[in-house]
Amino acid sequence: MHNKQRLIIKLLEISYKIGIITVFGFLVQKYISQLGLFENIHVEIRGNQFIDSDRIIKEVEPLIDQSLLSINLDNIQDGVSFLDFVQTTRASCILPSTLIIQVLERKPVILIIHDNQNLFMDINGILIPAEAHSIRFFPVPIITVSKGVDDIDKFHLKVSELFEFILDDYPIFYDNLSEVIVEDDEWTFISDSKTRILTTSNKLFTQLNALKYFEKTVFPNRELKDYSYIDIRVAEQVIVKEKYRKG
Repeated sequence: MHNKQRLIIKLLEISYKIGIITVFGFLVQKYISQLGLFENIHVEIRGNQFIDSDRIIKEVEPLIDQSLLSINLDNIQDGVSFLDFVQTTRASCILPSTLIIQVLERKPVILIIHDNQNLFMDINGILIPAEAHSIRFFPVPIITVSKGVDDIDKFHLKVSELFEFILDDYPIFYDNLSEVIVEDDEWTFISDSKTRILTTSNKLFTQLNALKYFEKTVFPNRELKDYSYIDIRVAEQVIVKEKYRKG
């Protein structure tokens, strides 16, 4: 009997404490609400270089029409991640009223022009619509498809694999590359110095490896920029024409 009374008294004490905490929490929440302590949210955008901060804020504004404590960070991250050029997003809060959105942007490595359509491609093979202002912002090499591409999806995959190889194994070639012209089964790479490198589409990797070896062989007496064209379409042959040099 005594044990039962002690249990009831203990339960009443616990209920009393819970009631006090609940009332206190309610009063604190009401006080904070009256002060607007977690309202008037300030949004801070970090990491963006190309995407305008106002564009990101416009995307998240419908999701922050309440206090900072009520914001769903996952919804904000998902909303911003749908924007072009956004690779990943991380949202976090700093009390009492700051929302931080950290953005990692995609970095285009090539611009593909095909059938009057302009598309950037990043190192992961992700295609991004390219408009005039983004083309001016990202000075990347251009692939101009004249003809000879029937399966565009297969072509995009090939471009992705090719430039992953170039950036990993032959970055100096990428750094000096201006344009690639695709016509039938031939790919012509044009450097910033107007040197034309002639290749075939079915042996691009082999031929670019041959070019890399050739470049090492002639250096330091010659560089690729000293040639008007370099033809590596024939196996185990490198046919070159030097540019005219005064003196």
